[in-house]
Amino acid sequence: MLEKTNRRILSFALAFVMAGSCFGGALVNPADSQAAKKTKLKTKKVSLYVGKKKTIQITGKNSKAKYTFKASNKKIKVSKKGVITAVKKGTAKVTVKETLKKKTKKLGTVKVTVKTKAAVKPSMPAMTSPGTVTPPSANTLSSAPTESTAPTVDPTTEPTNAPAERPTVEPAYELQTIDFDGSSSKVVESEITIPLEKAMQYGGLCKVTAEFLQDTGSAADISVGYEGEYLKFTKNGAYISKKWMEPMSDSQSFSCPSGEKTKQEFTFEVPKYSNDFNLKFSAEGVNFTVDHVTVEAMPFENADYAGMVANSTLSSGNNARIKKAIEKAQAGEDVTLAYLGGSITEGFAASETDNDDCYAKESYNQFKHTFGAGDGSNVHFINAGMSGTPSSLGIIRYQRDVLDQMEHGQYPDILFIDFAVNDGGNDADTYESIIRTALDQGSAVVLMFVLYTGKCAHEKDYSEFGKYYDLAMVSPGQGMSSCSKPDFDKWFYWIEGNTDTSYGHPDVGGHRYMADCIMNMFMTVDKEEKEEDNIASLDDIKPLKGDKFVGMKTLESSTDLSQRESVKSVDPGSFSVFKDNAQSTLQYIKNGQEKMQWFPDVWAHTSSTGSDSFKATINSSSILIAYKQASGSSFGKADCYIDGQKVGTLGNSTGGWNNASIFRALQEDEVKEHELEIKMQDGDEGKPFTIFAIGYCD
Repeated sequence: MLEKTNRRILSFALAFVMAGSCFGGALVNPADSQAAKKTKLKTKKVSLYVGKKKTIQITGKNSKAKYTFKASNKKIKVSKKGVITAVKKGTAKVTVKETLKKKTKKLGTVKVTVKTKAAVKPSMPAMTSPGTVTPPSANTLSSAPTESTAPTVDPTTEPTNAPAERPTVEPAYELQTIDFDGSSSKVVESEITIPLEKAMQYGGLCKVTAEFLQDTGSAADISVGYEGEYLKFTKNGAYISKKWMEPMSDSQSFSCPSGEKTKQEFTFEVPKYSNDFNLKFSAEGVNFTVDHVTVEAMPFENADYAGMVANSTLSSGNNARIKKAIEKAQAGEDVTLAYLGGSITEGFAASETDNDDCYAKESYNQFKHTFGAGDGSNVHFINAGMSGTPSSLGIIRYQRDVLDQMEHGQYPDILFIDFAVNDGGNDADTYESIIRTALDQGSAVVLMFVLYTGKCAHEKDYSEFGKYYDLAMVSPGQGMSSCSKPDFDKWFYWIEGNTDTSYGHPDVGGHRYMADCIMNMFMTVDKEEKEEDNIASLDDIKPLKGDKFVGMKTLESSTDLSQRESVKSVDPGSFSVFKDNAQSTLQYIKNGQEKMQWFPDVWAHTSSTGSDSFKATINSSSILIAYKQASGSSFGKADCYIDGQKVGTLGNSTGGWNNASIFRALQEDEVKEHELEIKMQDGDEGKPFTIFAIGYCD
């Protein structure tokens, strides 16, 4: 077949030469083929914000020519490759010249305008300007949006790019004012209990301010306090479980003079995970008036919550793709937000049911209610968090847990990436490969740095990727640094019995804070002027660390090989059990299933399945293997071979907890057919071993 193809190509080439001779036309020398194209300066005008970059585009470039770029002043910089960097506000020109065979000609000039962004620190309106919240009913606090206030979309009218007119989701902590049946004042007969279910559900400091008046003719003691219940959690190793409801209460009293209005302030420390919260005012046998009651919730003493949230946007990046997603959501088009990360993204310790308090789910809800059309049902959500996931596992799971979960379109409109917690020293290239994969598919990429401590966080290193690709970056830790004494150990991490905060997980309040930080980034972008997308083609952008794993696909025991042209065959051999129940389950509902196993379709070797190797023939340039990392000598080890050559051992360690460990079996530049073999080591044939999944690039 190859010989026939070559003969056809040769016959075509001869016919072309003869045609050229017959028609008297001059044949084009392949070496001079570019001379037939006219070189033109495609980029004529550029508008940039300070710090942004733009590459000058030239069409019909001659490979033998040299191109030079010269800036007219120091408002901008321009590299040898024509990359403009905005330095200062103002205007400048870039002169572009082409030199060929010692002859230089001017291709033209590029007019550059450099602008500065307005000094905005937007967040949700209720956070930047805490104020009065009037609830729908008496003696309760709530500022949650109602369906009746949400606009509807008329299909007969033109969509608008204006933000949806709806209340924004209330922030985790804010100043609230109590409304007594439309009045700020209430006459109390000895005692009043005010139910405030949402006021302190995240725990923290509760500051109560009120004015009191009584006319008994002598001073009277008035007590101010709270009562309710909270969820008690206990920790056993890496696992957190709810134990029971415990009562909570505290009170303070003061002497109120007769006939004189007295303003008093009280501060209470409320336990985390408050399930029920009631404010209580009482004076035994005394009628009194209470007026101007406010409740201010704070995560810890002297916390400037609005400032923390406003300072958490590390960068809004090039806003073109996020703005596009916002505009689509407002116009009623389908928009998908996906979150890829580890245990914090999964929602570990975030909530009791359906993961509603997880920062991923909560920030999605805020985006949906703020920018979605009508009831926001055109905005969709994918949680692809999994405990213990480094970037090397994330790139394996990306197709299965993100792309294969897409119900509207092929790729997420916005992808959040969070792997700073679990990544080690050699994961930077897989981290970048996820970024480049998503950018190449047209997604807006947001880098999420979830840790507030510096022991495990890679924010300093990984933020370099955000700067390099000009991505939006959200840093709750940077927001926390705006506080003089951030008491995050107490209010933002569930670390009971564990003093090492680097391994703690955010509690409900911490997740809500992170969601507010993400919403602040969205509000920041929404108020900016729309920019031109800076990623025209990734072919023009060299990787910072590596891109060998871009476009990686997921291979599992359930994969339909008829849909995978690059996977020629899979022979499980003695790895013939396709389930492993000794693994953890997801914190959220996936595909309608609660407690789905992390890897429901595996290749497992057991003590009774024999000793035959696992073999797979794959056209690929890179192969990663995710296998079960179990602790103890009862679990086996397996050797890995590529094309008959041993490339390493897949083993177990003392630190394994049935998590996934990653082995780099192949990493090349060229896609070729390779045979992957995994064989139990001699003497370990009677021990269990599980292959979770295989990632390959074709």
